[in-house]
Amino acid sequence: MSYKFPLTGLAREGKLSLTQQLVDRFAAAIEHGDLAPGEKLPPTRTLAADAEINHLTAARVYRKLAEEGYVTATVGRGTFVRALVPAAAEAQGDDWQSYVLPDRQASYQEEILSDAFRLAHEEGMISLATGFPSPRFHPTDELAEISAQMWADEGKDAISYTTPEGLLGLRERIAEGGKKRGFAEGPEEIIVTSGCQQAIDVAVRAIVEPGDVVVVESPTFVGTLAALRSTGARVIGIPVDENGFDVDALEHVLTRHEVKLCALQPACQNPTGTDLAPERRSRLTQLALERNFFVLEDGVYGDLRYDGKKLDALRRQAPGHVVHVNSLSKVVGGGLRIGWIAARGPVLERMTMLKQGTDFHTSTPIQHIAARYLATNAYARNIDESLPYYRERRDVLMDALATHLEGEVHADVPHGGHHVWVTLNRPVEERMFYSEAVRHGVSFTPGGAITVDRPQRTSFRLSFSLLEPEDLEEGVRRLARALREVRRSSRTAVAAPLS
Repeated sequence: MSYKFPLTGLAREGKLSLTQQLVDRFAAAIEHGDLAPGEKLPPTRTLAADAEINHLTAARVYRKLAEEGYVTATVGRGTFVRALVPAAAEAQGDDWQSYVLPDRQASYQEEILSDAFRLAHEEGMISLATGFPSPRFHPTDELAEISAQMWADEGKDAISYTTPEGLLGLRERIAEGGKKRGFAEGPEEIIVTSGCQQAIDVAVRAIVEPGDVVVVESPTFVGTLAALRSTGARVIGIPVDENGFDVDALEHVLTRHEVKLCALQPACQNPTGTDLAPERRSRLTQLALERNFFVLEDGVYGDLRYDGKKLDALRRQAPGHVVHVNSLSKVVGGGLRIGWIAARGPVLERMTMLKQGTDFHTSTPIQHIAARYLATNAYARNIDESLPYYRERRDVLMDALATHLEGEVHADVPHGGHHVWVTLNRPVEERMFYSEAVRHGVSFTPGGAITVDRPQRTSFRLSFSLLEPEDLEEGVRRLARALREVRRSSRTAVAAPLS
């Protein structure tokens, strides 16, 4: 190796050891770029010969360089200059972390989800991307009264550890509702989680391994899609139409693949607001029994129904094959972070262990408060009071689409939930439309972020639960302007002249 710095002329009798002199020379060369990141250093025997030192001294030089963060060594491969050395790390502040952390880029879904939270708080922005429950229905006075009484009654036990499954009192309250709606027979089938997202994550990790085939409705909830993809499974999308999850399409997949898990929302689906038709419900559970795959049933919007009767949970038909997840987030408030899983058998035991390994258990005082809240009729009263409010906003949004985007879009009236699924009759480039909408002061959830495959049509989700009627009207008006601008730009775009 030809060095760009001297290895000879070392002070043999000075105060500074030969080891440190060589370490300083190597460090200076690395910091100045004479030795580039990833460059391989000569073997210690070569260094010893070139610097006229013994082999042990050469080994100490490399060991000290490694200790100080300049090089990395791999047995059998050699010693290499690190990608980011101490001097560079100091100059770049926390940028060194990018070199140390595993290589991982944020997904499109994660970017859009981050936008939804960020843009919702920007001044002048009308966010049609967030479907949280309206704060006007947060039962803060009731929860404050319950909380005060809970602390008085429970005392220090209120902040004690509990079991991974959760407080028995809360699981009993959840199971009472489960018996009525078909998702649980008793508290022994319930695991309390920190919201439905944790319930989905724990269920998916318990069931799915890398390489498994899983199917999910498409479009779907972004959190479900992210959880499934994080397992390393092959994710196949199943279309959703006016009758919900397309079970015929699922049967076609089953002829070619051994499916491990099927994930869907059979009532008031997010984002379409559709229900799974009765004949499809029966066929889906029959297929699960015949083929022995799990069904992950997400019921978070099932209580927020504007039209028709509430549907029984799928789990009533196949309790050993269906894992039901749910939460209080869409009715009471997302910040409470009370969700649950209903299941039985070995999968329940496995999910309990995963829950324990994640956070031991959900917050004890919050569980006490939720148990007392559910012991009253406050939950049902909250639904009764909020449904007219949400129904009005759904109707305002549908009317605004008909007025300002007449002939441009197709959108079915949702049976429930907080969203409307909209498809453009003439497609445009999705990201261009999204960027233009944000520039016009309105945001939405692009369809590409919540579908499995790249959609052939331009679809998007509009959420109405947080906005006043006049804001919904103005938001759609801005969307229409943004769409016109995108179409105009597409028509007037001119190819670059040939050189």
